[in-house]
Amino acid sequence: MKSFTVYAVYKKLKAINERKAAGLDKILCKLLRISAEIVAPSLTQIFNKTISTSIFPTDWKLARVTPIFKKGKKDDMNNYRLISAISVVAKIFEKYTFEQLYEYLNNNMYNLISTSQSGFRSLHSTLTVLIEATDNWSINIDKGLLNGVIFIDIKKAFDTIDHTILLRKLRIYGVDENGIKFFESYT
Repeated sequence: MKSFTVYAVYKKLKAINERKAAGLDKILCKLLRISAEIVAPSLTQIFNKTISTSIFPTDWKLARVTPIFKKGKKDDMNNYRLISAISVVAKIFEKYTFEQLYEYLNNNMYNLISTSQSGFRSLHSTLTVLIEATDNWSINIDKGLLNGVIFIDIKKAFDTIDHTILLRKLRIYGVDENGIKFFESYT
């Protein structure tokens, strides 16, 4: 992973949504945003130490979890969605890490992210997928062709992923051992 620069950290701090909740560390988004110029150098050192040691801090893995009721019977815990508020500092670090990994996997020789994928891509959502699908269906109908569709909702998909397989894939795609050690420490 590339090292952080003070300017990159400063920009991330200034872009924080002040209305987001604080994590267990109780550091307010507004405080980080207002003090960006002062705290950016120190956070840059912490972030770069995290990269150089390949260890994701344990405290950054902790979250304040709040159950949010969706619908149905209130006494059925399956009708609640859990919202995890992690440290804002950890969020900044994760966002930067995600951007680097995304760029690496998509812009190197791999081009792993399909243009049809909408999840985890900026300016894309489930709505953009449906709009694209509807457009394709309309074109096919105009041509007299049939459309076949299968919709799948995988509940708790992230929780079902085998992390050893993901780490093996990262190795296959050329992520160095420090990167692998870092992602191992993240889980």
